[in-house]
Amino acid sequence: MVAVLALSLWLCQWALVVLIAAFMGLAVHELNQAASLHDRRPAWLVVAIGGGALLILEYGGWLGDVFTVGFIGCAVLFLIVLAWRLRGPVDGFLADVGVSALMIAYLPLLLTFVMAMLRTPHPVEQVATYVAVIVIGDSGAYIMGSLLGRHKLAPHISPGKTWEGVVGCIIWAAIAGALLSYFVLHAAWWQGAVLGVVLGGAAVIGDLAESAIKRDAGVKDMGKLLPGHGGAMDRLDSLLFCAPLAWAMMNLWMM
Repeated sequence: MVAVLALSLWLCQWALVVLIAAFMGLAVHELNQAASLHDRRPAWLVVAIGGGALLILEYGGWLGDVFTVGFIGCAVLFLIVLAWRLRGPVDGFLADVGVSALMIAYLPLLLTFVMAMLRTPHPVEQVATYVAVIVIGDSGAYIMGSLLGRHKLAPHISPGKTWEGVVGCIIWAAIAGALLSYFVLHAAWWQGAVLGVVLGGAAVIGDLAESAIKRDAGVKDMGKLLPGHGGAMDRLDSLLFCAPLAWAMMNLWMM
């Protein structure tokens, strides 16, 4: 999967956008399944299809810049969700619309920043750095947490996470950021180190937020797409949370 995504980023970014849209649709479906355990009926199909189309329009650039299309598109999606839910009973209206709004904000809205990175003059460098820093930080969290983990981070949300793992995540992400900044982004190493610290910390929060959703739904994994890793949401959680920060730091500060 990593090879396919990497080749798509390098050789055919349109293919990568389609893959991201498809992955997003799977994640929306997983959130819908989690919500259904509490008898909620979000307009998940509207969000999945509309959000996927929105990502394609954002990257295509036919209707304007990425953020104009993304923000207006998400607002229109929310209006459609409201109208769609009016077909059902009034009971549960607020909760169903709330879950649908969460889906819009969590997926197509945050993925807008990934589309923005793909539309920059250096899309391969930025997206590769963004993903690599988070993945390497996640590896650092796992290794350091497994070897040294003693102090629980948030046992009521995710019993396996420790403060030692958080420190490992931030250190490894900072090192990765410094190296990638210097050799790939051609920016100062210390800027990349700061990028790594910010993304490492944000990745932990994003992972905890998704864990809270799973804990509330009473499931271990959001899906079974990747054996041993869970579903699409289990792979996207940190990436989604970090996307706005990565775009802002690489485009407004570093480059």
